[in-house]
Amino acid sequence: MKQPTVVLIHGLFGFTRLLWLEYFRVARPLYASMGMRVLVPSLPPVATIRERAAVLARQLADEAGPLHLVAHSMGGLDARYWISCLGGGMKVASLTTLATPHHGSPVADHVCTSLSPFRLLKGPHALTTSAMQQFNDTTPDDPAVIYRSYAAVRPLAELPWLVRRYARMIQQHEGDNDSQVSGTSACWGELAGCVPADHFELISLNLWFNPFTSRSVYDPLPLYREIGEWVLEQEKQAHAG
Repeated sequence: MKQPTVVLIHGLFGFTRLLWLEYFRVARPLYASMGMRVLVPSLPPVATIRERAAVLARQLADEAGPLHLVAHSMGGLDARYWISCLGGGMKVASLTTLATPHHGSPVADHVCTSLSPFRLLKGPHALTTSAMQQFNDTTPDDPAVIYRSYAAVRPLAELPWLVRRYARMIQQHEGDNDSQVSGTSACWGELAGCVPADHFELISLNLWFNPFTSRSVYDPLPLYREIGEWVLEQEKQAHAG
């Protein structure tokens, strides 16, 4: 059986590696240990979906597929655009998104209309609820690709205080969330699960700083393993058929 290929796609403000920090430091070595070939494209951290998708297309141009994409946050939107509008569907077998704002985020609505310096960046504007409605209307799913999604939800009291104001905004408009994306907005295709994590714990970034209150830290390793086992099973079935 051909070695399965997994592509890990980072989100807004993301990176492949920054000094000693690695965005997918849990997933990348895990998938390699499971016998899979792992690709980690480097996308512009603050560009639009279309700009990031164009870079993704160039970096994967020489890949024949089938590719299994695993994307965190905005990376899932870049992947959807590449699949539907830039020819990626010809080589992609599946897309699994993690806390991707498929229907936009009230946080993006807020920062793009306030005096926040983020309003000057192109990336957040692409993630507003109105922009994502237009995006969804013009970016149909490829029927040959399997779309799966995972949502993440943490109670307000368990979210890092740095992002609680954003969680309250989302709670008011869309309900339970991970401080950046609601559980509802994260759903696209088959909802494979909802995990008890904040947006940053999904990439093993712990922003919880409260010496007076304890909470369990979410370990994303079992989640990535579950996704990896699903990919291996899909490849096994494809070769058996």
